[in-house]
Amino acid sequence: MFRESSGINAEYGGWSEAALKLGIADLGLSEACLSMFSLGGVEIALHYDKTLNEELEDMMAQQQDDRLPGSEPPPIAHFLKDAIKTRLQLQVPYFDRWAEALSLVASPKVVPRAAEQFAHLIDDIWFYAGDESSDVTWYTRRATVAAVYRMTELFMIQDESPDFTETWAFLDRRLSELENMGENRLDFEKELENAGDLAKAAFIIARNMLSR
Repeated sequence: MFRESSGINAEYGGWSEAALKLGIADLGLSEACLSMFSLGGVEIALHYDKTLNEELEDMMAQQQDDRLPGSEPPPIAHFLKDAIKTRLQLQVPYFDRWAEALSLVASPKVVPRAAEQFAHLIDDIWFYAGDESSDVTWYTRRATVAAVYRMTELFMIQDESPDFTETWAFLDRRLSELENMGENRLDFEKELENAGDLAKAAFIIARNMLSR
């Protein structure tokens, strides 16, 4: 209920405290409840983001359950493309406000929670893709998908093509580039090992991809 109410108000009032107040009022609650939301209106964006992550996880889990016993899972590259595309499509209803949401979650006081939610999303995608790695590739695989996801999301908020066709073409190109990294892979993985966290690793990957 909170998502439905706050989401409707965010559509018109942005990810603001005013929108949060309207959402609380729609639920018949007292404004005293505002104290529960320490980050103010950006809590709406974080809540919405987390809810969409959970929707994607439910979809991936259902796909896994629907797979016939003994059948081959889809190729990883195909699965990753579908997962990233589906997650980004889930936020289309609030597309006009998503750039604003991204700028708000980049605030230093919000970054820890936003980064935790994003890392959980990437973990879920790789889990349902069937990743069982336990060495450095566990980390580099998550960093690569994180980079591709963020680059595609940033491209998408500027995309004016019908049904975001240019965004999905952009996603295809980025995934193809990852498959073709080949010859510099060892140096690349060593650089990622020293990156320190997922955000830095994703930046390194984006930098390398854009400089090719």
